[in-house]
Amino acid sequence: MTAAIPSDVMALQALVVEQNAVIARLNQQNETVIALLNEQLTKLRQELEWCKRQLFGRKSEKIDPSQPFFDALMIQAIETNPPADEAPKVETTVAAHTRKHTPHGRGELPAHLRREIEVVDVPAEQKVLPDGTDRPVIGHEDAERLAYTPAEFFVKVTRRPKYGSPAGAEENGVVIAPVPERLIPRCLADETLLAHVIVSKYADHLPLYRLESVFQRSDVKITRQTMWRWMKECGLALEPLKLAILTQLFATGLVHSDDTPVDLLEDDIEKPRGKQIRQARLWVATAAPRAGPWTVYDFTRSRATEGPESFFKNYKGRIVCDAYTIYDRLIERNAALELRGCWAHARRYFLEAHRTSHPREGAEFVAIIGRLYEIEREIVDADDATRLRVRRERSRPLLNEIHARIESLLPNTPPKSGLAKALAYANGIWPRLIAFVDDSQVGIDNNPAENAIRPIALGRKNWLFVGDYDAGRAAANLMSIIATCKRAGIDPFAYLCDMLVRIPSMKTTELATLLPGKWTPAAVKR
Repeated sequence: MTAAIPSDVMALQALVVEQNAVIARLNQQNETVIALLNEQLTKLRQELEWCKRQLFGRKSEKIDPSQPFFDALMIQAIETNPPADEAPKVETTVAAHTRKHTPHGRGELPAHLRREIEVVDVPAEQKVLPDGTDRPVIGHEDAERLAYTPAEFFVKVTRRPKYGSPAGAEENGVVIAPVPERLIPRCLADETLLAHVIVSKYADHLPLYRLESVFQRSDVKITRQTMWRWMKECGLALEPLKLAILTQLFATGLVHSDDTPVDLLEDDIEKPRGKQIRQARLWVATAAPRAGPWTVYDFTRSRATEGPESFFKNYKGRIVCDAYTIYDRLIERNAALELRGCWAHARRYFLEAHRTSHPREGAEFVAIIGRLYEIEREIVDADDATRLRVRRERSRPLLNEIHARIESLLPNTPPKSGLAKALAYANGIWPRLIAFVDDSQVGIDNNPAENAIRPIALGRKNWLFVGDYDAGRAAANLMSIIATCKRAGIDPFAYLCDMLVRIPSMKTTELATLLPGKWTPAAVKR
C-alpha cells in the first residue's frame, strides 16, 4: 500500500530532503561496494596472472636492466597518448651484412680416460708396391669417440684363513682373523654399493624404484625396501660426521639459513591411506662462500620454533635469513645471535609489484637494487678492508635513496597491493638489510642457502616423500655430507667409500681430520 503524499508544502519539502538523504546514503553504499569489488577483482586478476606465470612462464628472475623502465614508459605512453594512425607500408632495401659466427667444434676428450686402440687397416694387397716392395708405415690418423661400459656388479669375497694346531697340540686351538667391523652388520651390500645408492638418490635424485629397475638390467634383484633400510641405517650411523661438519660451520660465525617443505609419511592407522601425509620441513645451514664448504641439513616434523631453536642452541654469531618470524623468536631467546637480511627476497617482492600492481615504482626499486648487486660483483674477490670502503662509499647512498623512497610511498600505497607488500617487507627488516655495509664477511643476500635448497626441490619431485621421522634424519645427514663434498670439489662417491669403511673403527675425536674440507683422495683404501 502506497503511503499518502502530504499536501502541506513544508511536509513535502521535508519528505524530499529525507528521500535525498536516503538516495545519497544508498549511492555511498553502492560506491563502497563497487570499490570493494574492484579491489577484489584486481587482486584476483593479479593472483591469476601469478598462477599463469608459475605454470607457463619463466621461473628465472633475471631481467634486462633497461626492461623495467621500458615497460613503465610504454604503459605511460599508452595511457597518455592515443594510438597513432597506421603508417603506410614502404618497401626498403636492407644492406648486406656479415653475421658473427662462433665455431662449435667437438673439442678434445679428457686425457685421463683409458684409450682402446681399434686399428682399421688397408687390405694386404694394398700394402705392397707393384714391384713387390712393402710399403713403409709413415704414420697414422686417429679419430677419437667417447665410449661407455655400463656399471658392473661383482661379488667381493672376504676370506679369513683358519690356522689349527698339529696333532698332539690341540690345546692351542684354532686361530682366525676377527670379522672386519662394518657400518651395517651382516649387510649384503659392500661399502661401494652403499655409496653408489646414496649418491644416486641424494646427489643424482634417482628414486629407489628407478634404481631397482636399473639393477634388474644386470640380473641383480635388490628391492627398494631393502635399499631404503640401507639408506636409513647408513644415514643414522653417519650422524657423528654431520655433527663434526656442524661444528666447523658454527666456528665460522656466519650461517646462511633457509627451509623448504617435504612430505612425511605418518604411521597413523586411524587416518585413511591417502591422508597419512603431513608436511614436514628440511632446514639448511651453510657457510658463506668465503668461509668454507660446510653445509648441514636438519629435518623437523613442522616449521615450529622448536626445531631451529634446538639446532642453533650452541651457536653464537650471525644468521642470514628471510623475514620468517621464528628468527625473531630465536634472537629473543638467544642474545648471542644476530640477524642479517636478504636483498634477493626484497627484490623479489619489488619485481612482483613491477609485474602486477605498480610497474613504474617496482621498476625503480629493481633498478636501484641492481646497482647494489653490480657493486657486489666488483668487490667479490676484494679483501675485507676494500669491501667495507666500497660499500660505505657507494652502497650506502643507494640504500639511503631506497629508504627515502619507501617512506614516501608507504603511506599512500593501497595496503593490499603488491607494492605495499614489498614496501612493508623491506621497511620491516630494514636494519638487517643494511647491516652488510658495515660487515665485510656478510654478503648482500641469502643465495648460498637458496642454492643449497634447490637440490631438495628437485629430489622431492622424484622420491615424493620421507618414509618416517628417522628416515628424514638419515636423509638430512646424508645430504649434509654430499652437499659439503660438492662445495669442497670432492667426489661424494669416493669420499663415502672411504668413510663407510673407516668410521666403524674410528673415534669421534678423529672425524675432524677427515672432513670433506680436509680429506684428500689419497686417503681412499682400495
